[in-house]
Amino acid sequence: MSKLIKLPQDILDQYTKEFYETLRSGKFSDGKVNFTKTLGTVDRKATVLFTKMAWEKMQLLVKEFDKEVAWHGIAERCEEKDTYLISDILVYPQEVTGSTVTTDQSKYENWLMSHDDEVFNNIRMQGHSHVNMAVNPSSVDLSLYERILDQLSSDMFYIFMIWNKRGEKTVKIYDLRENILFETADVTVTIKGMEDMTEFLEEAKELVVTKTYNYGGYGTGAHPYHYPGYGAAKRDESKGGASLGKHQPLVSTGKKSKGRKGKRKKDKSTGKQMSMADYGYPGCGDDDYDDTDIHGGVNGYNDEYWRRQYGFDY
Repeated sequence: MSKLIKLPQDILDQYTKEFYETLRSGKFSDGKVNFTKTLGTVDRKATVLFTKMAWEKMQLLVKEFDKEVAWHGIAERCEEKDTYLISDILVYPQEVTGSTVTTDQSKYENWLMSHDDEVFNNIRMQGHSHVNMAVNPSSVDLSLYERILDQLSSDMFYIFMIWNKRGEKTVKIYDLRENILFETADVTVTIKGMEDMTEFLEEAKELVVTKTYNYGGYGTGAHPYHYPGYGAAKRDESKGGASLGKHQPLVSTGKKSKGRKGKRKKDKSTGKQMSMADYGYPGCGDDDYDDTDIHGGVNGYNDEYWRRQYGFDY
């Protein structure tokens, strides 16, 4: 919410009365008076427009300097309420480090006086970069704001901005004529002549969602983990065969191979000598077997599958 810069007379009278009542009725055991009052907020928003040239100049300064850099803006009120236009960006003489900007007062004043009245009278914006740091105003920044505001008359306004290379910003607009302070959350920054794309972007974010995968607890990577014999395989019901692991090749070689009767193995649970055919393996014991029937056949993945599952040794 926006804030009042100065207290109107009616609010000043109200707060004076409350302070008087605190003094009149209070008991001060430690000899101190504590009186705290939160100033009221104002439900208003502001817009800062940049010309295309001014916007490109400012962004170029932020992106191309690896040290802090400061600038002024030529600004004016627009006909629309609480709207301000920045038409140009001017860089003034300064010495910089990675985190400071210092001006030589005499050089700065000479620079100011070198401009004609139209430019001089409309220097109503001060901005600087914080390079890759956060854009919170430092104590030095706040002191600068106070010094500039002290020089303004009651009908003026002034805009302060801090930007960094990530596009983050802090904005403060002190409008003395309107007696209001707009801060970052209350300010829309846009380019004159360009449509505001905020609504478009918000609608796009609602329509575009990130796809998520559920692999049944076997992993979260790009490929699911399915292991034969652990409930993750499919059974070729048409062949009456055993479960076929999903890791089998899906493209047949198209070749036929002789069916393998295989060595018999004693089933530990029954004591009976069993062959692969006894376990329902498709094609076992046949003279001719088309491996297209089970996607790879006994020459492919399934040899290894049956070795591991039932201990057959070819």
